[in-house]
Amino acid sequence: MRMQCKTMKAVGIYALLGALMVAANAESTPPLLLPENGKTQYRIVIARDAPEGEDGAAKELAKVLGQITGAEFPVGRDDEPESDSEIVVGDTRRKSVSPGHAAAKDPFCKLYFDALLQGVEGAKKHLPEMLRAADEVAGRLVAGGHLYIACARSDFVSEGSHRGGGLMLLKRYSPSAEPTPKDVVIVGWTNTTPGQDLALLRALRRSGALVIGIGPKPPPNTAKQLLSCVDAVLESSSPLPATVTGHFGDESYPLVSIENLVLLWTLQGEIVAACTRHGRMPTLYQSVLVPGGRERNAKYRGLRFHKKHDVPPVPPGLLGRSYLKEIAVIFRNLRDKETAVIHEVASACNETRKGGRQIHAFLIGHFPAYQAGAPGDPKFMRQLDGVEGGEKPVVKELQQKMRAGDLFFFLGYYRRPTASYEAARQVGVRIVEVIAGADTPPGDAVRPDYVIHPGWPYHDALVAVPHYDVKILPGSGVVQASIFWAVQGAMTQ
Repeated sequence: MRMQCKTMKAVGIYALLGALMVAANAESTPPLLLPENGKTQYRIVIARDAPEGEDGAAKELAKVLGQITGAEFPVGRDDEPESDSEIVVGDTRRKSVSPGHAAAKDPFCKLYFDALLQGVEGAKKHLPEMLRAADEVAGRLVAGGHLYIACARSDFVSEGSHRGGGLMLLKRYSPSAEPTPKDVVIVGWTNTTPGQDLALLRALRRSGALVIGIGPKPPPNTAKQLLSCVDAVLESSSPLPATVTGHFGDESYPLVSIENLVLLWTLQGEIVAACTRHGRMPTLYQSVLVPGGRERNAKYRGLRFHKKHDVPPVPPGLLGRSYLKEIAVIFRNLRDKETAVIHEVASACNETRKGGRQIHAFLIGHFPAYQAGAPGDPKFMRQLDGVEGGEKPVVKELQQKMRAGDLFFFLGYYRRPTASYEAARQVGVRIVEVIAGADTPPGDAVRPDYVIHPGWPYHDALVAVPHYDVKILPGSGVVQASIFWAVQGAMTQ
């Protein structure tokens, strides 16, 4: 339950206490949970820019409530994730409610993207240790060392390597790789496979390589052992509000896995910058779905660094901050501009399932393809298997599996798969489209029923390096996966 008092000045602390008592006894509302054993679920919330008097009044209210109940009532701000256990004071961005009436809940998508945005803010706090790690990595690479990426799950490794906008010199770790003390390994974890994570990190520790960890705070029973195996940790610190994780069976993966990728790409950007300060420019991939991308990449195959380049020394923090800024813009646009259509799509999906029909999901990309069946997936959708042309479903598979009343959820890259849409429409299937462009042929081509605009650019990479021929650090995997989870969570709201 949440209750709100518009102004402390007008009502006064003890009047507000009276209102709380009324709310606690109202028959039409859930009970106000009083503190037990000196603890409470409640906190006091004021505006982020609340005036000094209101801030002081909120602290005084917390003090009085503490004296009455013996519990500590923390004071928070309205730019923090919302919960159902709040005493909202003053003019805030929380939806207005009368004492004794529960607040209208925000759309799931807003809560989800707000949490991801706070994760991006949290990533900024890791820039100092990231810069130190990047300097160490660059020194080893310039001296001839190798850089590996490892994870107990395949998704993190797939997203980080052989990827448009990513480092060509980054290798996928395997036990046969045998890193040496000259090398570096970036390892990710999400706390979904703690035993496998620990076994992997122990093996890496034995190699003597520099190990950089990316992941949430490990479980208490493995934290000490796991952290003793890494030389540096970039902790994914996205908030995990129950209003979000509850939609995924209390799994944190739909938030944590995405922040891990944000940290990974930010780190790669800073490794590139650190190398330029040694006078070297690493080779980076261009998306192969951009015309000329394959040919451009082929010129540099086998090269760790460009033989010649015009890239000046890049200052520490420039590329990492640029990536975080661009990703935040995309998440903010999804929250502010696409929430309505995402919830429309969720309703259409629920209607499809309620009618006994199937949702067929095509998930393309290094990371999105691994999301179906991942921890927290409610398994509302059936993933299509075949891929042709690098980014389109196999039409024959669609014809075999789709029936009238089904729904085709196409989470692709850029091009609209006209033949696939025609096959779906012929059997009476509705279509959801999530691609960065349209590239629609002229004429009466079949168009989707619902369109979610992800907002990442066609060439995918988000950050320009001075005097380099392509942008680096991709956004598509991060963004497309977040949309997949946003739809899934909205289906349960």
